[in-house]
Amino acid sequence: MSKHFSSCTNFNFYKVENNELVDSRNLPSQEHLCGSQANFLRQIEVRVLICGAISPADVETMNKAGITVVTGASGNALQAADAYLHDRLPNATICTV
Repeated sequence: MSKHFSSCTNFNFYKVENNELVDSRNLPSQEHLCGSQANFLRQIEVRVLICGAISPADVETMNKAGITVVTGASGNALQAADAYLHDRLPNATICTV
């Protein structure tokens, strides 16, 4: 997992059913630069973005796209997503601007 959203080289997407991770995929973020990342994520129906850190401007863009931003994650992305689902993500903060 990237320490900061702006340095992310790929996105890990997890499909959730009944509060469990049931599918995953990985897509590169190289073509989705700052302003368009929120649109890209919204198009593929992302509802929550879990990351280590993110700028206030990117939080605002994500929030406007209807995406909840959760910061404070680190380490393995799959483990962070599962921990978030089960309220065990230490240092998690839901960000709004």
